[in-house]
Amino acid sequence: MSAPHEQDDRPPHELFGFRIARRGYDRDQVDAYVTQLRTGAPPAAAPAFELVRRGYDRHQVDEVITRLHREAGQGR
Repeated sequence: MSAPHEQDDRPPHELFGFRIARRGYDRDQVDAYVTQLRTGAPPAAAPAFELVRRGYDRHQVDEVITRLHREAGQGR
């Protein structure tokens, strides 16, 4: 049976409630990385998101990614 977070088709910013910060992580890059994690295809490398104006809150994104790695058993 799949995990609950894998059944929800909402975009990552809606699912996790990412806040917009004055300077934060590039939203498209974060969305793509989180979507890849949630579909079970672990990304080849650790994330290195660009810092942009009006991006996602960095601390919040880092916490979500850490949690997703932990849930996937990757021990990030």
